[in-house]
Amino acid sequence: MRANPTVAALVLLVACEPAPLPSPTFEDASACGSCHPLQEAEWRGSIMHYAAASPVFNAFELTVQKLTDGRFSPNGDSPNFCNGCHSPTGVYDDEVAPFESVESAEPMRTGLSPVALDGLSCDFCHTIQGPDAQGSLKGDGIANMALFYAPTRVKVGPLERPAPNPYHPSASSAYLQQSAFCGACHDVRLPVPDVLTGEPFQRLENLYSEWLAGPYNGSDNPLGRPVSCQDCHMSLYPVEPPGTYATTAVSRTSPDLLRQHANHAFTAVSIPLVDDPRFPSTHTDAVDDWGYPLGQQARREAMLRAAVTLELSAVPSAIEPGAAELPLELTVTNTGAGHRVPAGFSQEREVWIELVVRDDVGELYASGTLEDHAHPETGELAPDGRLDDEDLRDHHFEIDVDTFATHYVPGPDVDQRPERNLGLVNFQNAFVRVLPDGTQERVLNPLEASSMDNSRSLPILEPVTVRYDVPLPPRELVGAVRIDTRLRYRAFPPEFLRFLAQREPELVSEDTVDRNTIVDMAEASATIAVP
Repeated sequence: MRANPTVAALVLLVACEPAPLPSPTFEDASACGSCHPLQEAEWRGSIMHYAAASPVFNAFELTVQKLTDGRFSPNGDSPNFCNGCHSPTGVYDDEVAPFESVESAEPMRTGLSPVALDGLSCDFCHTIQGPDAQGSLKGDGIANMALFYAPTRVKVGPLERPAPNPYHPSASSAYLQQSAFCGACHDVRLPVPDVLTGEPFQRLENLYSEWLAGPYNGSDNPLGRPVSCQDCHMSLYPVEPPGTYATTAVSRTSPDLLRQHANHAFTAVSIPLVDDPRFPSTHTDAVDDWGYPLGQQARREAMLRAAVTLELSAVPSAIEPGAAELPLELTVTNTGAGHRVPAGFSQEREVWIELVVRDDVGELYASGTLEDHAHPETGELAPDGRLDDEDLRDHHFEIDVDTFATHYVPGPDVDQRPERNLGLVNFQNAFVRVLPDGTQERVLNPLEASSMDNSRSLPILEPVTVRYDVPLPPRELVGAVRIDTRLRYRAFPPEFLRFLAQREPELVSEDTVDRNTIVDMAEASATIAVP
């Protein structure tokens, strides 16, 4: 991530001053907000701002450092592998502490300057010079912060003819408008072979690659045109179609010059799991002048609900007396995302079908439902009435808190397909370990994985049909049979967060688990009359 002023991808159209001049360090976002208050306010509520401060990231990164003797620390074999994307300015300015010992290791955020603690800040993105092909594992300038960047007085942006201003030189960068810019961080490739795919690295995150190979990287999609990452995550989508941008003055220095406004809220599917005034507007229901939600929770709910459709695609018109099973088909389609769903850290994100079938007497079958339990390991000594903090019942991992060794244990709601059409359907991707005898086992710890199974998530624009053969009781059905189903999303399995809480309780707690709330992406219902 060194400076590279000769990158051919950037042809700078500089306003005010003739050439970039070095700056001593990256600037605080408030300095940008004096001229760009709208962009700064949007960014302050964004997950980009949260990247370095996130207690979950810091607890996970610290756990990995301790378990690998600092392999990914600044002085490790794979230096700053995680930190480079979560605090690039902190890495550039050598603010991340080296690893000395397990006993002295501290969270990545400890000791960072306020600018570095701001994560992906204004001055970082707007001083990027271009992709670093040699710094990427495939030589494509994608993944693992394969970027050239450095603090300079010239601020780059997407406008072809930036207006002069008295504060800094401005330049036009086509790169900032390209999905490849996002792909520098939103693909993550572990530098170890994937034994099942044959690739020389494991795809921990595969967002950009999924978009690149998909229909939105061209015109073979419902919009009939290419749709970039920015067209969904920095536009008025999902309130308006992808690529619909507001028009406003982008700077106080040119109040009468109206431009296309890129929304710096970076709408996506994560929210801060802390109550911290540094990350405002998480839960507000307010909207901006264009009807776009200001609250990060409302934005993510809208984004998630725009991503998929769910329908009961095959439901019998009647149930024969004495029938042993009720056959049902559900169809889930990823209609609104330019990548698979879930995406990002998709081996942790849960997207599952909840199905409940009942008659007037009671429940006949349920899958994907949650049960309230105590969790004394993190201080919840009795059931607390919450369900968002409960694990799915298809399996759990026996976890060694000291070593993060995990063992998969099937649960009562385990997916029984293809032998029987029952059990939980979860589109979460998986870390897979290949055992010496060639069999495969799912693991929770990515460091134990032999392969990243990214095939379980919902493909783009391709319907996925799931069949259930619901067992019916020997008694007579009463009234009508009601079928209710939901597609649900959660950022992390609670057992993963509770593992981190046991290792690093100063960072993650039961309160963190409680904030990891579920969003219903879609729902469908049907009723079958009983003769």
